[in-house]
Amino acid sequence: MSKKFVPVVLFSTLSMLSISSSTQAQRLFFIFMHGQYAIPVDSYFYHNYNYGLGVEGGAGIGAGRTFFVATVGYTSFSSVSNSKYGNTSFVPIKGGIRHYLPGKLLFISADMGIAHVNNNLVNSSRFSGDIGLGVRLGPFEAMAAYDGYARTSAENSGYSSWIGLKAGFHFGL
Repeated sequence: MSKKFVPVVLFSTLSMLSISSSTQAQRLFFIFMHGQYAIPVDSYFYHNYNYGLGVEGGAGIGAGRTFFVATVGYTSFSSVSNSKYGNTSFVPIKGGIRHYLPGKLLFISADMGIAHVNNNLVNSSRFSGDIGLGVRLGPFEAMAAYDGYARTSAENSGYSSWIGLKAGFHFGL
């Protein structure tokens, strides 16, 4: 064997082992479950609802620090006593991106999709979207997200929005 061949083989072998071990340690798929407390923020939603309580779950797939996510949830908004709308249920199905900042402790997320909205006057599906910032500590994660859905003329056109405070569990597979 030539003297040049040995270092090349050694370097190649070490590189492959390094790539192999980092690939095995990296999680490519995860699932999550959150509870949510929602605080209405736009004037329409703020004047008609006190708060919302809900749950959501989903899964993510990706590599490195960026993951594509799919989420489904349910939130019930408690109406103020004189609201003609009554309580509102919000059932979103969304897809989006979650990107971890260096260290994979903090993450940003953005989702959009369709949500079914139901109250005394409305029973239809609407565009929905959210953007948020979160922190992950082992299997626990918490986040704050600006969330909402598009309104139509039956409810005063616009965007019903709230700040969702979410906490739950994250399991990597």
